[in-house]
Amino acid sequence: MEAKAKAIPSPYKGWNTKDSLADMGEQYAILLDNWFPSEGRVEIRPGYTEYATGLGGNVETLAEYEYSTARVFLAAANGSFFNVSAAGAVGAALATGFSVNRWQYANMDGKIGFVNGTDAPQQYDGTTFGAMTISGTALTVANLIGVNIFGSRSYFWEENSQDVWYSATNALGGALTKFPLSRVGQFGGKLLAMGTWTRDAGDGMDDLAVFLMTSGEVIVYSGQDPASFSLVGVFRIGAPLAIRGMIKLGADLLIITKDGYVPLKGVIDKGRVGDSGVLSDKINTEVSKAAQAYGSNFGWQAFHYPNGNMLIFNIPVSTNTTYQQHVFNTLTGAPCRFKNINARVWGLYNDNAYFGGSGSIYQFNDGYDDNGAVIDADGITSSTYLGPRSQLKMVTAIQPIIASDGKVQTAIMTESDYKIPGVAFKSGTYSGGVSDWDAASWDTATWSSGNYISKDWISTGQYGYNFITRIRIRSAFQKVKWYSINYLFNPAGLV
Repeated sequence: MEAKAKAIPSPYKGWNTKDSLADMGEQYAILLDNWFPSEGRVEIRPGYTEYATGLGGNVETLAEYEYSTARVFLAAANGSFFNVSAAGAVGAALATGFSVNRWQYANMDGKIGFVNGTDAPQQYDGTTFGAMTISGTALTVANLIGVNIFGSRSYFWEENSQDVWYSATNALGGALTKFPLSRVGQFGGKLLAMGTWTRDAGDGMDDLAVFLMTSGEVIVYSGQDPASFSLVGVFRIGAPLAIRGMIKLGADLLIITKDGYVPLKGVIDKGRVGDSGVLSDKINTEVSKAAQAYGSNFGWQAFHYPNGNMLIFNIPVSTNTTYQQHVFNTLTGAPCRFKNINARVWGLYNDNAYFGGSGSIYQFNDGYDDNGAVIDADGITSSTYLGPRSQLKMVTAIQPIIASDGKVQTAIMTESDYKIPGVAFKSGTYSGGVSDWDAASWDTATWSSGNYISKDWISTGQYGYNFITRIRIRSAFQKVKWYSINYLFNPAGLV
């Protein structure tokens, strides 16, 4: 038969660990590490640079104070708070003498309040830190570990408690009144987080108070005054993992749970059974593995980075040493995984993304290297049949369409019949010029400066029913885009 060619798009629909290789669409990948799925292509993920230094310990809180035109970037490390609004070595600490650096915070009425469950609550007014004035009958103020703003009031909760405390209107702290959630839930657990859920109640949009229990119960109230709250319902989701694991995105709340990354509206409307309504549907097996292996580690966080169109779920593989991120494109919902970004905490400042490390803060999406180190991107396509499933084919060559604005090191391999290709970069120093080619892989660092698009054919000689291709890129300072792979093949007989 006459040779044929077929173009397969890059896996712009993202990482997929749910579907079988026999049924997975050609726009998915069975592995997508450090490749970010975009519209019609995938791109190597952004890198980072060191932003602030000299904090003296692990940076575990990043917070932006914003009031009127003032914006101040705050960081907690080494028992202290620092102003890190400017890049470079930090100055003298704004406040010191604290036992814990893992603070929760909320902005209200020109102040930002901090609690950590151990130290006395603090507040910052744009200039100075000081103890927050808080009182309540039978309240142990230092035990307050969470804070949230809802309906012009500040809400607080103690560690290992089922109850929440609320302030007078327009007050951050002050004299607090207890609201006993322990009388509402059925499955126990402690109050882990609070958020605001906006939904259409039929007569317009309503803001609802949402209380998330460690048991997986979600208690929802309507109304602005806790004295006249109306119970909307008590719902059950998978057990949540972290106090920093709930985030508002648009009108919805997204929650990190043992059942996956779930939007509150989706799981309440569709129920907990199966994966319906779960944001992480396509990678839930990986989310479940991570929750089982690392669920007790501190560092889980849901983080929205609007300028990058990214929703980032931070995974503490080993607290204080190794972290990964499950990342979703907020425009398409396509997932991938980032590696080698050891972020203890994420934060926004002036709409830019930053993360805390050991003694330093790093700015994300600042170039295409990791503070001078290369970025290693690894992608494995789903299987493609190139026509009838029952027909054997001989793939004689592939043509990856990849654009780069500088030299990159590349390794590519195709295998047949569900075999996962294994590729490795060849050793040696690359100084330009085409390196060796063979039937299995391609390894080169030849792409010149400027926006160069590779259109070279690579000999393969693979024989089978379906084919999988793996593409690894090692990049330093280069932006790389993967658009498609063209397959040249000869159909054989039907079986």
